[in-house]
Amino acid sequence: MLKKRTKFIRTAEAERAFLDLKSRLVTQPILRPPYFSKPFFLAVDALDVAIGAVLFQEVDGIEHPICNFSKKLDCHQIRYSTVLKEALGLILSVRAFSVYFGFTPVRVYTDHSPLQFLQRMSAHNQKLLRWSLELDQYNLDVRHRPG
Repeated sequence: MLKKRTKFIRTAEAERAFLDLKSRLVTQPILRPPYFSKPFFLAVDALDVAIGAVLFQEVDGIEHPICNFSKKLDCHQIRYSTVLKEALGLILSVRAFSVYFGFTPVRVYTDHSPLQFLQRMSAHNQKLLRWSLELDQYNLDVRHRPG
């Protein structure tokens, strides 16, 4: 299946493997229930045509995902600058996962280092200003994580 011009034939064995993989992706230890006594972490990334995020917690030094978020960008959002796309990814994922945050600090990891300085950049862009003001209600610690 990884070679060009390989025809996909859905066999019974392939169907079983697909269903097995689907079930493993939504059960422990892949997805875990949240522990509200432990801190939450959020990893956010934006691509040219979509954004994605994962909410996770560290348990015994291992990062365990709790929820995933993804969204395809519309025809207007695709034309956003990289900074706006990354900020959009942050704002939409925070909106999606805010029910988990409460008043505890949430560390946000992004591969786009300018997001660490969102408040300083917001003075130059109305959209960033609105998003920055909305994010101020949460205790977010944005950090750069390469890659």
